[in-house]
Amino acid sequence: MCRYAAYLGPPLILSELIYKPTNSLVHQAKEAMQSSTRINADGFGVAWYTPEISPEPAVFKDTSPLWNNRNLGSIADKIRANCLVAHIRSALSYDPVMRENCHPFQRGRLLWMHNGDIPGRARLSRQVALAADDTLLAQIRGNTDTEWAFTLFLTNLTGWPEERPTLETLAAAMRETLSQITGWHREAADERQLEMNFCVTDGRVLVASRFAVGKEPGPTLHWYHSAEGSARPAACIASEPLFEGQEWQAASDGDLLLVDKNRDVELRRL
Repeated sequence: MCRYAAYLGPPLILSELIYKPTNSLVHQAKEAMQSSTRINADGFGVAWYTPEISPEPAVFKDTSPLWNNRNLGSIADKIRANCLVAHIRSALSYDPVMRENCHPFQRGRLLWMHNGDIPGRARLSRQVALAADDTLLAQIRGNTDTEWAFTLFLTNLTGWPEERPTLETLAAAMRETLSQITGWHREAADERQLEMNFCVTDGRVLVASRFAVGKEPGPTLHWYHSAEGSARPAACIASEPLFEGQEWQAASDGDLLLVDKNRDVELRRL
């Protein structure tokens, strides 16, 4: 089971997200505490926004384990941004370990990550291919359920790509995407566990979901918000709390998390 984290707030050095916390993503790659797979070593991806240079994020991916990439280690202390995103991957047996399958996935300003599994890959790809236009389909490079779900999300995103999405349009597209995939799953009478912990950001705002259909609880999702009244508010969404403390709160299955441009966190029920 994959693990991810996304940060919005005052400029933060990348190593403070992936290396230095007590339960950092490097630690979770070796020994995740709240995952069905303890080791998440099938590649990783990190991304950050520098809007003074470009509205599109920088993305660094590799198929090596997060703890074993010297290139990332050499730059992580030298990258600072208001929005940082990171993902470690545990690949399913039918998903090759290759760069094109590593998260986050990028389209323009948007980054997309997933923790979970959408069974019925052929069904998903067939339905998305019917819904999406040729331009979006031509951009698919890997074979993960995550990238197909991202293509469906973009198909549902009002005004994309001509208009910059708002928090509400991102949330509406997320709801529609979850609803469509759930509908296809139920129509097929598929009894396998469906898990869709998605996360999308444009560097200013963020939407994440904790959503599962099946007999087992879905993958975990937690969020942190700096103290009320802080002059420098920050928010972090993560599969597992990155550090100890009461500040982290667990999202319930069926929660949609919205982080606005002021870094305030709102929970809505799906």
